[in-house]
Amino acid sequence: MLSEKRNDIIEEQRKAREEYLKLKKMQQGEIKPQAKPSEVAIKPVTFKEKVQNYWYHFKVHTILIGAVVALLAILITQCANREKFDLTIMYFTYTPVIDSQLDAAEVYFEKYATDIDKNGEVNVNIINCSVSEDNRDAGRNTMFSKVQAVLVAEPEVVLYMVDDKSIEYFENAFDTNLFIEEPMILTKDFYVSLDEKLPLPDGLKLGLRVIDDTVFENNETAIKSFKEAKVVYEKVKKQNG
Repeated sequence: MLSEKRNDIIEEQRKAREEYLKLKKMQQGEIKPQAKPSEVAIKPVTFKEKVQNYWYHFKVHTILIGAVVALLAILITQCANREKFDLTIMYFTYTPVIDSQLDAAEVYFEKYATDIDKNGEVNVNIINCSVSEDNRDAGRNTMFSKVQAVLVAEPEVVLYMVDDKSIEYFENAFDTNLFIEEPMILTKDFYVSLDEKLPLPDGLKLGLRVIDDTVFENNETAIKSFKEAKVVYEKVKKQNG
């Protein structure tokens, strides 16, 4: 019994000495310390384990990248599918109209416009900025803001369909004339082309905006748009003369 106890003591002393020598070697850099159990990574082996390991470490990154890719895809698709126009005209009168009333007018001006983007067809867009004369109209201020936005931020818009009241508005808003000359009156040639079920008000005029000595003077888009719009303007003027 005493012999067994003695042997146990000797064995414990031997193990303690081994641990001491091992620790000493670690301190002296002769051997590397073993990783703690909590620090030992379980190396994934199967495909499922690899996926789970990747998702655990990069879940947030993957979600963010996926969201960005999806957003870019949507934006690219929208840009690719966005209809391109060869000519854009502002319609600003004090007689409110709905967008569909302007469809036939767009077709009318397409007869005189050029296929600028070379896509095989001429597309004219008329921006509806018509307002009510009633000061109590809730949408009136919004529409005037839209007019101002087009004037300062859309250099491709240099043709304007107007009436006497909107011409007066521009005269009061600007120190100089907005148009190169007094807007021309659109006559019978224009009105017979309109949809009889969706007519436009009488007395409409067409004006060509000045770009010289304005913020758009050196704007390539404005210069290009003015050149094309002037051709259309002169053709319509000749037809309505």
